[in-house]
Amino acid sequence: MACIVGSFAINNTVFDVGVMMGMGLVGWFMEENGFPVAPAILGIVLGDMVETNFVTTMIKAKGDLFAFFGRPIAAALGVVTILVWLSQVLLPLLRRYRKGLRFYPSKDREARF
Repeated sequence: MACIVGSFAINNTVFDVGVMMGMGLVGWFMEENGFPVAPAILGIVLGDMVETNFVTTMIKAKGDLFAFFGRPIAAALGVVTILVWLSQVLLPLLRRYRKGLRFYPSKDREARF
């Protein structure tokens, strides 16, 4: 009940209550199907702010993406971030390769994953 009152109190519109209930259903669906809800909430809350600041930075840097890596600390953090992203993709593939598992299903319906 507090969620309904809070969502109505922000702009005094019933539309906001509907949006809150709709997002609640999306969150429930995600939770029931094993999707993590926290990253979705972070994306919804921080997405607009991150996009605005990214566009501002791109305007100041005249479209140069390497402006993010111009200083040594920023470059180190950027490299660490890229390595973490790559490790999330490459390490599971490497583990499967070491176990001798195929990366694609076989034609005889006995695909080993």
